[in-house]
Amino acid sequence: MATNRIAWVGNLNGAKEPLVMLGLFAAGASVPIKRGEIIEFTGNTNTEWVPMDSDFNGAGNIAVANEEIKSGDRAGYYEIIVPRPGDIFEFELAAAGATAIKTALYFSSSQKVTVTAGSYVLGTAVGQENYPQKQGHLSDDGGGDAGTTVRNQTYVRMTFDRASSLFAALDL
Repeated sequence: MATNRIAWVGNLNGAKEPLVMLGLFAAGASVPIKRGEIIEFTGNTNTEWVPMDSDFNGAGNIAVANEEIKSGDRAGYYEIIVPRPGDIFEFELAAAGATAIKTALYFSSSQKVTVTAGSYVLGTAVGQENYPQKQGHLSDDGGGDAGTTVRNQTYVRMTFDRASSLFAALDL
């Protein structure tokens, strides 16, 4: 079940806030949306944003909801985050794992991604929060061994594939 989350956590290139635009949504009674949900521009014959529901070729049709649209809300324009190159988002992994940097990520469900190969790459893992501490140089100090094991994690930090983001379609 989706929950309201702030998915944008930063930018590798130094941007201080996400690129927020307005996107058209259907009335909330037909397609409720949670903040932080991965969305696709395919609703109502490719005119409205809806929750992403399958592994598909985004081709400039992917964004992230920046606010909740509840059952009963009016159809209209609401905030979306347009993923730019370097934007970092955090999503739950469908199954916990030792996700290394540059691991391809695929859509799973609602606000979840997976490392299990799908047809289309949604993005790439960029976080190193689950990496071991920096290894000490044995020739310089006698510190403990930090090891080489990347720990399992339940959330992953990722960047979206540029070609699938609305950013590419806008040619920014």
